Amino acid sequence: MASTETPEKKWYNGNCHCAAIKFKALIPSLDEHVVRTCNCSICSRNGYMHVYLPRKDVVYLRGEDSIRGYYFNEKRVEHKFCPNCGSSVGIDPHGNYGTSFVSVNVRMLQDVELDQLKIETFDGKNKLPPPYNPE
Repeated sequence: MASTETPEKKWYNGNCHCAAIKFKALIPSLDEHVVRTCNCSICSRNGYMHVYLPRKDVVYLRGEDSIRGYYFNEKRVEHKFCPNCGSSVGIDPHGNYGTSFVSVNVRMLQDVELDQLKIETFDGKNKLPPPYNPE
């Protein structure tokens, strides 16, 4: 069951570019909440801007069954994308690493001014093993 909006958290509507996937996410106000970027191979290529949420705070309104996943490296984390337009919607570790959260790509959220966000950068390129090797 999804959580309810509070003064500290609000619902943001989101969708992929073609709107085949629509969702809403209960997030601490992005005016204050830190959004994380990462320079690892997949995050930098997909332009991820992460906000991490409890799974129950992401509610799909349309297209959840059509989402496709991409796994690489240790194949423990699913990178979710729209099969129609290719938009990177988020990341789901499926409980691996002892987590109960998912990541939503803030770029998919409506009415968010990206240049106004508080950004924190994670050095995934050097901190996440093994190093990316496209060969």
